[in-house]
Amino acid sequence: MNQEALQKVLIEMDNQLNKSRAELSMVNLQLDRVNTNLNSITSTKTKLNKLCEPTEKVWQGVGKAFVARDVSSYLKDLDSDAKDFNDTKKSLTIKQDYLTTTLEKTIDSMTKIVGKK
Repeated sequence: MNQEALQKVLIEMDNQLNKSRAELSMVNLQLDRVNTNLNSITSTKTKLNKLCEPTEKVWQGVGKAFVARDVSSYLKDLDSDAKDFNDTKKSLTIKQDYLTTTLEKTIDSMTKIVGKK
């Protein structure tokens, strides 16, 4: 392989490496936010179960207003939200694994190419 073609391949691989790093950084940030939301939901559910009866009313913030809701219906909504966040977490974890593997393979390939020269 001539020098010019080799340089083009390395530049393309470097571009792919930078793109994958940026995507991985974004996925990690999204996973952190999802985990924060899941922890908040878990904490809220635990405290509501300890402090309230299922028929009691709690105030839920909706935009700039508050709405009185039964604890049981509010807990159902929290369960639904938790399921959605867990689904998102699963897909983000799969994407994170894919991007990590892509990064490792790209770095290995670049090292092999540079090591040959």
